[in-house]
Amino acid sequence: MAASMPCKDCASGVLHEGTPAGREETIHALKTYVTDPPSGVAAKAIVVIIPDVFGWSLNNSRVLADKYAERGGYTVYLPDFMDGFVLEPRLLSTIHTVTDAQTPILHKIFPGLRAMTHMPFALYHCRASVCKPRIFSFFSSLRSSTPLPVGAAGFCWGGKYVTLLCQDIEKSSSGKSLLDCGFTAHPSQLVLPADMEAVKMPLSISNGSKDYQLKSEGNEMIKQVFARKEVELNADEIRGKMFEMTIVEGARHGFAIRGDPGDEDEKRRGQMAEDQAVDFFGRWLVPK
Repeated sequence: MAASMPCKDCASGVLHEGTPAGREETIHALKTYVTDPPSGVAAKAIVVIIPDVFGWSLNNSRVLADKYAERGGYTVYLPDFMDGFVLEPRLLSTIHTVTDAQTPILHKIFPGLRAMTHMPFALYHCRASVCKPRIFSFFSSLRSSTPLPVGAAGFCWGGKYVTLLCQDIEKSSSGKSLLDCGFTAHPSQLVLPADMEAVKMPLSISNGSKDYQLKSEGNEMIKQVFARKEVELNADEIRGKMFEMTIVEGARHGFAIRGDPGDEDEKRRGQMAEDQAVDFFGRWLVPK
């Protein structure tokens, strides 16, 4: 199953409210949003978020980073892996306007032009030949600089790179794996089953039943690969599933990071993905 092209759900959704509690620093040469556990709580691990195409500055991603830090007791990094490029948050509603069948044609013209001027730049700035080395270099430097466990959470565009990191092909300068485990929601650009067959590190995936990227075919393919890996690499299941694939009924691509919190169903689906990540990190990043 070849990698799918980006779909409308890759760049649409709702901008979330909330004031991020963290700060901006430069970590291993990249601008990074940093958020810590509650006051008086020592960080148990570091979680690095690899975001979707809206990048490190999207309020949704920063607020979610705060939740991971608070609930899990982690220091969370959200680096600028796109070297300054991000899709503007206003495009979240623009894509919906352009693709909504109820929108009059004349009302689609200017939003359509706005989208057309942004998307080619997104494809250019976020291409793998540039971003993959930057991402892997960050994890290599991080791994060599801290004794803490390192996990990763990736969304949409970022999910592909969490999957590649979990293949454990590249090592840090000290010879360590670049991370201990990964979580991804609605990953895009996956080549199946090859990308999943190569995974060696613990990986949890949350995907929607109505996801345009993976579709039901991709969801089922991953479930089958993960079932085999459980038998091969995690027979005792002391920590629970090492390779986890959860299908969220009714969820579309982007539900974990850009769902509408004003819609109870979408809010619940997003919370399910957040809970899954916190639970998985609790078992595989800092096992009791």
